[in-house]
Amino acid sequence: MRNNLILVPVALLFVALLPLPYGYYIFLRLVIAASAAYLAWQDYKKQNAFNGWSLILSMVALLFNPLIPVYLDRGSWFIIDLAVAGIFAMRWHVSADGDSEEKSGR
Repeated sequence: MRNNLILVPVALLFVALLPLPYGYYIFLRLVIAASAAYLAWQDYKKQNAFNGWSLILSMVALLFNPLIPVYLDRGSWFIIDLAVAGIFAMRWHVSADGDSEEKSGR
């Protein structure tokens, strides 16, 4: 079953491309870090080892972590937000492909 909650961080990252108050970006850090860490943990538990997805999502969680923030200029964050939205969208797409392969393999 496709987990459509993965699309929430994608939408929030696209909204972050607009000029918004600083509070939104703090909220964004919390949501993206938590979402990426959760998905990385799910992928790790699924295979009992680090795979590509768990490694990439762990790096995203570290980049967006609110405890030790990474400070970059607005142009850099624009590119990073687009790239991370693409990562979450690809992870959503791959999760649906994995579900269809599991069903056909039975």
